[in-house]
Amino acid sequence: MSGKRIKLSGAAYQKAAKEKKKNNEELLQKIPKLHSFFHTRIVGSAEITVYDFNEKSQIPGPDPVKWNLNLDSINFLLANPPKIDISTIPFAETKRMFGNISRRLTPDHFMRKLQNGEKKLREWILYSPSKNALFCFQCLLFSPKPTVFGNKNEGFINWKKCNESLQEHETSKTHAESVRIWFSRIKKEDRGVIDLELKLNIENQISYWKNVLYRVVETVSFLASRGLAFRGNSHNFGSKQNGNYLGCLELVAKFDPFLSAHIANYGNKGKGNVSYLSSNICDEFISLMSDTVIDKIVSEIKERKYFSLIVDSTPDVTTRDQLTVAIRYISNEGLPVERFLGFIPSVGHKGSDMEQALLKKFCELNIDLKFCRGQSYDNASNMSGVYNGLQTRIKNYSSTAFFVPCSAHSLNLIGSNAADTTQEGTKFFFICQAIYNFFSVSTFIWNILTNIIEKNPGCVKIKKLCSTRWSSRYDVCRAMCNGYAQVLSALNTICDDEGQKKDTRHEARSIKNKIESLNFCFMICMWTPILQRFNATSISLQSIDIDLATVVTLYDSLEKYVEDFRERFDVYLEQAKTMCSKQLFSWDGVRQKKRNKFFDETESNEELLGGEQKMKCEVFYVIIDKLAMNLRERKLSYTDINNNFGFILKLDTLDTNGIRESAKNLVKIYPEDLNETFIEELVQFKNILNLFSKEDKSSFISLLKCLTNSSLLTTFPNVEIVLRIFCCMASSNASGERSFSVLKRIKNYLRSALVDEKMSSLSILNIESDILQQIDWSDIIHKFAVLKSRKKLI
Repeated sequence: MSGKRIKLSGAAYQKAAKEKKKNNEELLQKIPKLHSFFHTRIVGSAEITVYDFNEKSQIPGPDPVKWNLNLDSINFLLANPPKIDISTIPFAETKRMFGNISRRLTPDHFMRKLQNGEKKLREWILYSPSKNALFCFQCLLFSPKPTVFGNKNEGFINWKKCNESLQEHETSKTHAESVRIWFSRIKKEDRGVIDLELKLNIENQISYWKNVLYRVVETVSFLASRGLAFRGNSHNFGSKQNGNYLGCLELVAKFDPFLSAHIANYGNKGKGNVSYLSSNICDEFISLMSDTVIDKIVSEIKERKYFSLIVDSTPDVTTRDQLTVAIRYISNEGLPVERFLGFIPSVGHKGSDMEQALLKKFCELNIDLKFCRGQSYDNASNMSGVYNGLQTRIKNYSSTAFFVPCSAHSLNLIGSNAADTTQEGTKFFFICQAIYNFFSVSTFIWNILTNIIEKNPGCVKIKKLCSTRWSSRYDVCRAMCNGYAQVLSALNTICDDEGQKKDTRHEARSIKNKIESLNFCFMICMWTPILQRFNATSISLQSIDIDLATVVTLYDSLEKYVEDFRERFDVYLEQAKTMCSKQLFSWDGVRQKKRNKFFDETESNEELLGGEQKMKCEVFYVIIDKLAMNLRERKLSYTDINNNFGFILKLDTLDTNGIRESAKNLVKIYPEDLNETFIEELVQFKNILNLFSKEDKSSFISLLKCLTNSSLLTTFPNVEIVLRIFCCMASSNASGERSFSVLKRIKNYLRSALVDEKMSSLSILNIESDILQQIDWSDIIHKFAVLKSRKKLI
């Protein structure tokens, strides 16, 4: 059909319309198959339709000089009129010389001042950056007479008489006629044309399929945000095994007549029939929604500029290695945010392999690694190595991307290393695991222990040791400390039960003899308070709202606690004696073996320790000193970075010279981010800092939040940059670890055939569900329509 509209009346119109309707019935049936989607836009009181362009058409850009005005482009501009955004116009670059005087455009030129003093935006004005000229939108398209504002080759450039010319043009008859023609073209009620009925049918089809897709999008969003499975063994409506996706649509259809009728008409027609309820469409929406969430995250990262990397890996249920990538940055509100970017499958464990995988990922996302200011990995050599590790390779792209070992992981290593330094420490946790294994292997034996524990409200069930989160062993020690008597009672019951197997009774007796010793009870009393503080500290270190200064403070406090703990041997020894009613250790009363001396050794007064002294010197002190030493060593990784920034929270206690020296050091470290003005800016900020509350100065994050949301931001921009850089450094890779929990739920043994791309998309939608809920469903449907459209209707 041509672009011209033929006006008819009377019988001729009725006959033509009837023939047009008949000829287009087949075309209307194919509308959903062609995926020719339109969307509506409100212009004044009229509602117009957005036409999809074909592949050869060029969509008009924001510059009117570059418009190729034809039927397609005019229809597109009518449906998508350009909007004025004064904030994006580079007024400083609009300078023109008039003799010796230079003049520029100003925002006031885009506003019309009325007689009563009100100002209205001149929505008809278009600015061309390439020609540095003004144009009239309506006159460019439909001007009946040539005007300077409607001439694409000229445009208005006389800034000297800009105000007078604008007022003259907007009150001219030519402009008024152009506006009339423009408004008549966008009117929805375009009666008297031959294709009116076809147009109404198309609009009804568009509205119908939009409503269908709206329900599909909401269902996909509901299931994906909760990490639920989509498909079942059947793809038919009405089947009990058709999965959560079709099941949810069936549930909604019970209370939604529209969806119920659609399922009845299109539900089980099979391939080749359009319903937009198939698994392929579902997968396409999952991918599209995931890309939309990632685009939102990437736009926030680019806006805030600085970020840090969080990378870790784990095998999935199919033993396929998955590399998780997360990123930390500061939001517009001044708060740290950690976002998940997806899984990268099977990249290898070498630093070079992970480097290439990350480079490819960030290249696809269009994120520049030169703005990376921190890296947080575990302590594996392929990640933390100073020569070939991933952290060293990333520094080739950003020299200030300082490596920060995961503080929570380091704390686990500290406790694990200390426990393994002595035989008694290793033996203690081995017995705790043996106790759990013995009771959990049989439901009958487990019920014996459970019945005894339930009679004592203060007791908790015994726990299993965790090999990765070592600080969580506090739950094991707490259960044994509070339920020691109950565990002994259960073991005695099993030992005296003639109905039990002999090997079961023998194992129960063996465990009973081990835990009745003073050695075991002393280790319970010693490890329980230590692990309680380690576990509480580890939970704090895994929080997102924490900075490196707080990490150093927590490590300092834990180190002082351990040093003070060294003087409490007698206290815990008395608690152990009370618990087991024993007064001697296992080595008391046993003949001490003496080491044979070689013929060339001289006589020496070698003292063999026994009793309490042996436990104190060879076990207790060794473990405590190992904990304190490891805490000091691990803390150095965070102290070095914190020393560069920590003085900012202490400005009120430093003199001016000290502030200048510390500020110069930061300028030297970050020459691409800070200039010399930061030094004097920080000196002035010292006096402002005294006006902040004690709570606002308690941490870097609270200070950054207060500064970001105040009117001081424009006065101290470099201070905000420094705080943003420091706060964006991740102190742990806990966000990467959390993504592994989502991975286990999404790709479980029932969904082991899930492809990597879909698994990553589902993980993104589940982890970043807060962003998913903010996305407008109409935007998703429009993107889907643009991707699927192949033909256009004229």
